[in-house]
Amino acid sequence: MSWIDIEDVCVMVGSKALLSGVTLHVEAGTWCTIIGPNGAGKTTLVETVAGLRRVTSGRVSVAGQHIARLHERERARLVSLVPQQPEVPAGMTVHDYVALGRVAYHGLLHAPSREDRNVVESVLERLSLGDFAQRDVVSLSGGERQRMVLARALAQSTMVIVLDEPTTGLDVRHQMQLLELLKKEVADCGLTVLATLHDLTLAGQFADRLVLLDEGKVILDGPSREVVRSGELSEHYGMNLRVVDVDGSDVIVPVRH
Repeated sequence: MSWIDIEDVCVMVGSKALLSGVTLHVEAGTWCTIIGPNGAGKTTLVETVAGLRRVTSGRVSVAGQHIARLHERERARLVSLVPQQPEVPAGMTVHDYVALGRVAYHGLLHAPSREDRNVVESVLERLSLGDFAQRDVVSLSGGERQRMVLARALAQSTMVIVLDEPTTGLDVRHQMQLLELLKKEVADCGLTVLATLHDLTLAGQFADRLVLLDEGKVILDGPSREVVRSGELSEHYGMNLRVVDVDGSDVIVPVRH
């Protein structure tokens, strides 16, 4: 059963096609990562799935529901988003920021229910944010902030989560920590993940499936190991890429000509 269905989607801005004839079906409980060079259409694709950008033609459905036909609160109960550059307002505590993920359920004018509060406390604990709950959001480090943004998305209690370059600005250790947390949520809660990542090695290690996008079109789509070992990666990234096996994991290394 697929939870994300993208059918022949085109997105135009003026005469420029950001996406052209994209068709993808992401199975429930799997992690699919979109890779590709800058300008390939990766961010456009995840924003379209999240309902932030309308398609010019084609259709995007989540859990069988046409995203474009849903109101904002309805979409927020189906799919959550971790953007590349989230807005983090000063003067708000970590707890209150994460609790924003529950607004889709109780609305802005009503107090959160006991269930809402329990969900927030559970997410804070799972992502090791309990000790930071009363801190101002702007006081957090980059890694802590990204965990908080992920926590807000998880607090929405959706079965689909889309992430646009969630490791941007993080050092290697915090990149791994964040992706490991997400992988655990996929395993424990059956989340369906659609993400974009620049780092090909991390993309291959964490995703079940990789989709190579270039110039708004799907070039490759398959199991991660097959895609990272395809010669087409070098062609579409415009550089020589070598795959090295390190303790059973593929590491993608750029090589000077």
